Amino acid sequence: MGIAVIYGSSRRNGNSEQLAKRLTEGFETDHIYLADYQIEPIKDYRHTDKEPYPEDDYRAVIDRVLAKDKLVFATPIYWYGASGLTKTFIDRWSQSLREDRDGFLAKLGGKSAWVIGIGDDEPHLKGIPLVQQFQYIFDFTGTKYEGYILGRANRPGDILEDEDALAAVEQIRKKWHAEHRLTAEH
Repeated sequence: MGIAVIYGSSRRNGNSEQLAKRLTEGFETDHIYLADYQIEPIKDYRHTDKEPYPEDDYRAVIDRVLAKDKLVFATPIYWYGASGLTKTFIDRWSQSLREDRDGFLAKLGGKSAWVIGIGDDEPHLKGIPLVQQFQYIFDFTGTKYEGYILGRANRPGDILEDEDALAAVEQIRKKWHAEHRLTAEH
């Protein structure tokens, strides 16, 4: 069982990262920090013959994501949605759809995904648009949407005081351990 964590924060060791690392500790995990890569915004070439997609880091990042069974999107909640880094990365999926729609959807369709969203302004209520956005994304791609964790935090480390978020992490970890045991037995 391989996990790809896609970090959408512009800073290292923030609350979404801390919670995701707690979630994935002890599991085979590829930690992908979008801030470390040059990923250009999508250009809409759907109705032209042009194919001049930028030569940036998108392909390397999406290949790492597609190589894993489980996906965790960890993002701060910015303006009631995903961070710009996260959104730009997902917007580029349109490029992959144009290049090989069936193949791309088949790869994403075999995965399961979780979302971690951290905010400070009533995230359990105001983070719902983020959750819904990912529900629609995963519905479109056929990715099995396993769930989400919304946590309340501002300064780095605040998330470690959110007992509900920590309990949700432990619940998912138990599920993963059970899945791992079942896979190992077969």
